[in-house]
Amino acid sequence: PTVATKQKSGDPFKQTLTVKDMVVWGLICMVPISPMAIYGGVFTDSGGMPTLAFLIGFVAVLFSVFSFGIMIQHFPSSGSIFTYVSHVFGKAMGFIAGWLMLLQYLVSPALVYLIAAIAIHSMVPSIPILALCFAFLVIVGVVSVIGMKTAMVVNKVALVAQLVILALFVGFGVAFVVQHPETVSFSPTNVFNPDKFELGGTMSAVSLAVMSYVGFGAIATLTQEAKDPQHGPSRAMMVMAIVLCVLYVAQCFIATCVDPTGAGFAGDTDNAFYVVAKMAAGPWLMILCAVGVALAQGVFTAIAQQNSIAFVMFTMAKGGCLPKFMAKMNKRTNSPLNAVFFIIALSVVLTLIFHFSGINMNTVAKISNFGALSTYTMLNVGVIVFCWFQLKQRKGAKALFMHLIFPALGAIVCFAIMLSVGAVALTVGVVFILIGIAYYLVLTKVLHREINLG
Repeated sequence: PTVATKQKSGDPFKQTLTVKDMVVWGLICMVPISPMAIYGGVFTDSGGMPTLAFLIGFVAVLFSVFSFGIMIQHFPSSGSIFTYVSHVFGKAMGFIAGWLMLLQYLVSPALVYLIAAIAIHSMVPSIPILALCFAFLVIVGVVSVIGMKTAMVVNKVALVAQLVILALFVGFGVAFVVQHPETVSFSPTNVFNPDKFELGGTMSAVSLAVMSYVGFGAIATLTQEAKDPQHGPSRAMMVMAIVLCVLYVAQCFIATCVDPTGAGFAGDTDNAFYVVAKMAAGPWLMILCAVGVALAQGVFTAIAQQNSIAFVMFTMAKGGCLPKFMAKMNKRTNSPLNAVFFIIALSVVLTLIFHFSGINMNTVAKISNFGALSTYTMLNVGVIVFCWFQLKQRKGAKALFMHLIFPALGAIVCFAIMLSVGAVALTVGVVFILIGIAYYLVLTKVLHREINLG
């Protein structure tokens, strides 16, 4: 049985996206060269085993990908996780899920601007990081109003460029290791070193590394634009998860082999990967990687994220959770421009807060990850409750694994990683939840607003 929501005749969404389109869109959101920006932090926290951190992160999101695939078939809606949670647990829990999605999505633009600014600042220290953040914000603010179709064309070009940069790094990195056998090697201890392994540090590293994976949820926000809304998004997610795991592991392993001890970037973890690229091939590859990360994160990913965030806010506004002006669709661009403008304004505020409060890039990433991991935990629990208990789909080995074992493992792993994000991110996350609860009570008990996220 299915309780899938049907697209209404007056729905402004156009069903034009193929699996390939969604894979491209998702890859841009998740960034094939994303580990380059956070490599230093993951390396330090993991005790020199960043590859292990990215492998564990992949396992965490893989179970959630299965859960997404199951729920999308039942609820093909742009609302994503908060739609699923609303149907399974009720409106109040659905609202909290959507509220936590906003924590992830609304922090993300400011985060990618910061990543891009740090990359450029590493080459041109005379330009302040804050000025660079606002430069990227202005560029994205102008480009993001051109609509989904044009953004797709730009993103395909950006994806090819990132893959070229990644191929160059891997090629020159392998050549460097081969040419310096006396100091470096393709040692398995660069993946897992039992002498240096420490569970707490590894989980902290995973809570940062998982930033590179959590963007796959953006695909669910495109469900109503998919040609095959029941199967297309889940297939795109699975393709992305596998491809990105291979790409992430490859670049982290090669980087660790080039500099196993991290001595080359000691004291400069924000620019660690760029330093390793310089060691592998020279300043030109360092510059290429830095510029690639800056453009990928600060422009192309920011555009993709703003569109995805806007559709989430559009759906929540239609459901009565957010102000109604965000529920308006612009026919020319086929995007909710009011929501886009709100996101731009909020990004300005958050960028200033992060800059003047001294919160670093890694902590901002973990704040965003708290929102993602908490909603993934709710998603996995929701699959168990909905399929195993409510629909009672328990017959056969497939049902046992897909409706109980896999989502249970997904919930446990995601929750464990969420608790490892650190004191600052945990505090921000808990406070954000409390604010969300208060806001929901005002909406429903004081303003008597009807909430509908189905």
